Amino acid sequence: MKLKMKPHYLFTCFFSIIILTTTLQSCSSDDSTEEITEEEEEETECVQQEIVENNATCDNEVDITQENSFVIDGDNRNITTNNIPSHLVGEFRNADISAQNETYTITTNPVSTGSLTSLQGDSGPEYMFGVLLNGVELDPIAAEPWPHSDLGIMDPDANWDWNLEALSVPIGLDCNYAHVQPSGKYHYHGSPTLYDLILDSDGTEMVQVGWAADGFPIYYKYAYSSASDSSSDVIAMTSSYQLKEGDRPGDGVTAPCSEYNGAYSADFEYIEDLGTLDETNGRTGVTPEFPNGTYYYVLTDGDEFPSIPRYFRGTPSDDFRQGGN
Repeated sequence: MKLKMKPHYLFTCFFSIIILTTTLQSCSSDDSTEEITEEEEEETECVQQEIVENNATCDNEVDITQENSFVIDGDNRNITTNNIPSHLVGEFRNADISAQNETYTITTNPVSTGSLTSLQGDSGPEYMFGVLLNGVELDPIAAEPWPHSDLGIMDPDANWDWNLEALSVPIGLDCNYAHVQPSGKYHYHGSPTLYDLILDSDGTEMVQVGWAADGFPIYYKYAYSSASDSSSDVIAMTSSYQLKEGDRPGDGVTAPCSEYNGAYSADFEYIEDLGTLDETNGRTGVTPEFPNGTYYYVLTDGDEFPSIPRYFRGTPSDDFRQGGN
């Protein structure tokens, strides 16, 4: 027995098949879109900038005689130096250490301005911090902005808010947290381990090791427990900076987005009174050289952020501007 389908029934079935086919195609299209999105997410996944511990050796003697002088002339301290260290150094791939001809003039009457001047500006490093009594520069800021492309600092998309921290990444530092510029200038990014005033410091007294660009003195690590009392115990000073928690706020394209791990200077934050030192890694108090008191900076160990301060309390000499000489 054959069934006869009426024309309107055939039309309804045909129309239903078309709708079902369209729906299936739509679902297939949605699945494809989801797959592409997942692939794109995979491509922009955050890549962490790894940190390294500085375990470099210093086995090499410098066969150039160290030359430097610090002369007071009125209200100025005039410094001349060839930037040659007297201690052992490491090996450097980009250049050999060579004598420089540097001159600096800093004030002998520094004044706190009431505001902070950063060593790094919107377009990169602006100042060196100072010079040690051995005549070698303290220059802690690296020139390694995000996104760390082959163009380096010339990359039009360079983001200086995320500049690699020299103490945490492999930029060729020796055991003194130092290396050379292409010009052959040796300079410190952290407290030099083998500098004799630091090497011989045993924590029983305050030891001045240099001068900052704004004229205030620099001491190494140890100071009076009571800043205004020279008869108080000498103790190790501590930084008030700590590593931030969580993830960086970037998108992985214009700025890093992985977990804070210390690879960038901006991974650290200042917490008032967390340690014994302020935001510029210093304090006001009496010292053997300044019994009536002064503001002074403190270098902490090279594996501790910031080791060398990143801000000035006073007005830095233009002789310490990057490229200023």
